[in-house]
Amino acid sequence: MKNYYKEKFSVDDTYLDFTNKVAIHDIVRIVERVAFNHANLIGLDHKTMEERDNAFWVVTKMKLKFINPIKVGEKLTLSTWTQPPEMVRFKRDGQIKAGSQVKVKSTTEWCCLDMENHRIRKASSIGYPNLEMVCTQNIKADYTNLKLDVDEKDYVYTYTVRSTDIDLNHHTNNTKYNFMAENAFSVEEFSAMEIKEWEVYFVNESHEGDNIKIYKRKYKNLYYIEGKIEDKTIFRAVAKFKKL
Repeated sequence: MKNYYKEKFSVDDTYLDFTNKVAIHDIVRIVERVAFNHANLIGLDHKTMEERDNAFWVVTKMKLKFINPIKVGEKLTLSTWTQPPEMVRFKRDGQIKAGSQVKVKSTTEWCCLDMENHRIRKASSIGYPNLEMVCTQNIKADYTNLKLDVDEKDYVYTYTVRSTDIDLNHHTNNTKYNFMAENAFSVEEFSAMEIKEWEVYFVNESHEGDNIKIYKRKYKNLYYIEGKIEDKTIFRAVAKFKKL
């Protein structure tokens, strides 16, 4: 089994938002789609992890770098590859290309939790395969690790978690946090800028019925977004932008 996997994909009009671009949360879903397909091939899918290891995956942080816009009708190549596992951290890189042109670069960091107590599991405690390392490219993450103290003047809206937001692990699907963070921006704001980098930190779980308050603050050429339940941070996001 190889640490590298790729597949073909094409984008149609249903992926476009009001700026005539593919929305960030849809790009996240595309990136995760190819990652999960690879996980199925190498025995790290949800069902196998649950039955074999009594464990499940959670993504702890991710970063996307938008190099060139994705155009409707382009034949895309989605690729993903794993880095050698660390003691409790697992890194997966990827990219989206059209021909030789790179569209998006991605990097994600994962950890494995015990199905019963939700404690972090070591790599040595699960059936992690001995993969042939055919791709060793390292997408430079350079996370900002930005964290600001938001308050009520930064409040944008409240999101109530509903049944369609819940994933196989019975907490809010991580793609939904991207959706929440995007909705911190208005049509006018999105129309006046181009997002160049997007990073999300998944801090705590949320569940059906939770009310997540979304805050946003501008800092230099960055926007900082945070989702909170009372004083507990659920997720943080950082958007690096360029004015249009």
